[in-house]
Formats: sequence, structure tokens, C-alpha cells
Amino acid sequence: MGRQNRRSHKSRDSLAWKLKKVKARKVYHQPTIPTNPMTLNDEDATLDLMCVLFCIMTLYLGPALWNFLKRKLLVNPKSIIVDTYAFLELIIDHRSRNASIFTNSNPNDMNHLQKAREGRLSVAHGYLDEISRNWSGYLLSWVEVLKMVDAHGAAAAVQQIHNEIKSGSKTPLDVILVSFTKPHFMNEGHEGFLQRKETDLTQEQYLKAIRIKMALYKTMILNLAPALRSENLRRTGRNRTDSELDCQNLLFDLLEFWLQKQQHPDTMANVDLIEKAKHGRNVLCHESLDPILANWENFLLYWSQLCVLISDPTAARAIKEDRIKLKRRINIPLTGLISRPTLKFKSLANNHCNPNSQSRKLKIMLTRKPT
Repeated sequence: MGRQNRRSHKSRDSLAWKLKKVKARKVYHQPTIPTNPMTLNDEDATLDLMCVLFCIMTLYLGPALWNFLKRKLLVNPKSIIVDTYAFLELIIDHRSRNASIFTNSNPNDMNHLQKAREGRLSVAHGYLDEISRNWSGYLLSWVEVLKMVDAHGAAAAVQQIHNEIKSGSKTPLDVILVSFTKPHFMNEGHEGFLQRKETDLTQEQYLKAIRIKMALYKTMILNLAPALRSENLRRTGRNRTDSELDCQNLLFDLLEFWLQKQQHPDTMANVDLIEKAKHGRNVLCHESLDPILANWENFLLYWSQLCVLISDPTAARAIKEDRIKLKRRINIPLTGLISRPTLKFKSLANNHCNPNSQSRKLKIMLTRKPT
């Protein structure tokens, strides 16, 4: 057998192995199936709110949980991974076995922790129907969890954000961006950070990382996720029955599709691209700060190229433009305040929206009062 034939045979074996693993995966969806999907305009408003919830997790919840777990000697003090999901899982496990883990324990601790975990899952997996119904409960559970871990300043700030959204008086982007709980690792050495032997994650690097992370999330939910869903509906011939925009599920489904096309000349390249795009999503949603700083441009490049692959040039162009804008803005110092005029909420329930229109590429802003 010639070298080229052996290489081709090995590639097909690799694809078959990957396909077997992908087919064996567990697929999760929103816990409550809606009777009807939201209108696309209502989705737009909920996407804005979901982005704000992600910002709150990034600026308040994740760092506060890290600080708490470090005090309890339950995380590596040199780690610069701020994974809210992993932290909540760890705290739930310890609270179930030891009620005295908190300064002040309460019989409702587990309920608040589980609700907080549901909120994080809804934000990371694009459960728009769940967020539209439960956003208030998610925020209030985060407030209670912040109190549990003695982050009372952060709890008060998140409570205020909740109250302002609920009243419709302000958008959460009117709050001070840099008034947040800082992880202790900001000024501690971490070997291997950005592939250097000795370095610190300074406050400047931390601020840069979270700014990039929030910008990547915004791009993912406003551009990549809708493009992937549209491709999935076209390819499968299904109608939109809910308002779930789970990049993870959609990327796995697209990966499975291409893994089954083993004779296609572009299969290997397309599988590689999808896996790189999926890795970017996982880094973003599990909050590894060093690869975000090192590879954010590549993540956006992969997402843009993926949109070209699935024949969505509008989304590809939007992601490319976001990459250019972020590269230009990222080193501009924070002023401490993101100023926005107070917005008037308007009902969009009876309006219709072209999914390819510019309204699908909104800036982070609330267009109606969430219900």
C-alpha cells in the first residue's frame, strides 16, 4: 500500500473514531419545552439580556466564587481559570456534605445554588426561553450565592442591577464596569502564563481579558449562534419550534454531519475548522483567561470562516468587523463608566423581524422590559 493510500486510510479511521464519539454524546436541551417559539424581535431583546447576565457572571459571580474557594483551600491558588460552572458544582458538592462551609448557612442554600447553576447553564447554552421566564430568579439566586460566600459588596451591586432592570429605569450597562470583585490571582505569579516562565496576571491583563471575553460572547450569541441555527434548520428541513441558541449543540451537530461525509475532499479541513470553532466556544464559556488573551483573534477568525462554510456571508462579515473593531479598541484604557442613555422599553410582541436584517446584529442594549 502506497504512502498516500495509507495516509488516506488512517484519516478515514480517525474520522470514524471521532464520529463514534460524537454520536455517543449526551445531548441536553432547555428543561421546559415552549408551546411556541419567541418572535425574532423578542429573541433580540432576550439576547441583549443574556449578554448582560454573562457580564454579571464575569464581573461579579465567577471572581467571588474563586476568592471563596481559595480561602477554603479548594482551588489551586496559581490557577487563572475562573470557571463559574465548575465552581458552583464544587460548592454544591461541599455544601451537601458540610453545612458549615459558609459563614452563615441557611436551609435554602441548596435551592439557591441549584438555581444559580441553572442560570449559568441557560446563559452558556443560549436557553432564551428559560432566560425570558427566569432571568429575575437567576439574578436573585446569584445575589444569595454571593452573600453565602461573603461577597456582600458584589451581592448589593447585583441586587441593584436586578432592581434597575425590573423597574425599567436603567440598563445594566449604566453601571460602573470596573467596580467588581477581583480575583486574588491578579497580582500573583503564574508559571506558564502566555507560555512565559515567570509572569503575573496584572490588573491590566485581567481587565483586558474580561473585556475580550465579553466582546467574544456578544459576537457568539448575536452572530455565530443564529447563523448556526439557520444552517441547521435549512439542512434538516425542520421548523423553528423554540428559542434555543446553543452553540455547543449546533457545532456538535454540524461536526457529526461532516464526519459522515468521509469521501468528501474537504471533510478533513472542515472537521478541523469546526473543532477549532468549538474549542473557542469552550474556552469562552469556561473562562480560561490565558488562552483568551493569547488566541482571541484566532477564535474570531475561525468563527468567521465557519460562517463562510455554512453559507452565511452576512454573519461572517459581521464577525470579521467585530474582530477589526476589537483589535482597535482593546488597548484603550477603561474610564470606569460605560455611559448609555436610559432606554425606553417597547413591546415587540406583535412585530416581525427579518432574521438577516441588521437588527440581528444589535449592540448590547435592551429593547423592551423583560417579563
